Amino acid sequence: MVKIAKQHDRVKYFKCEVCLKNIAIEYYFTVGDSIVCNDCNTEYVLQSKNPLELVRQEPDYSKLEYDDSY
Repeated sequence: MVKIAKQHDRVKYFKCEVCLKNIAIEYYFTVGDSIVCNDCNTEYVLQSKNPLELVRQEPDYSKLEYDDSY
């Protein structure tokens, strides 16, 4: 008899801190992967899979190049 993996075992969910929608964390994501919320485009980095822990990435505005003509 073949044992079929249940779908909810392969996917975990994380609630976005900005829009409060669920972000699906698939089984193939590894620690250090960048994950983006599909609703508000907030970027997170996967810190731990068990327990599930994501850290929000803040944009680095210091690396932006500005046009001085204004």
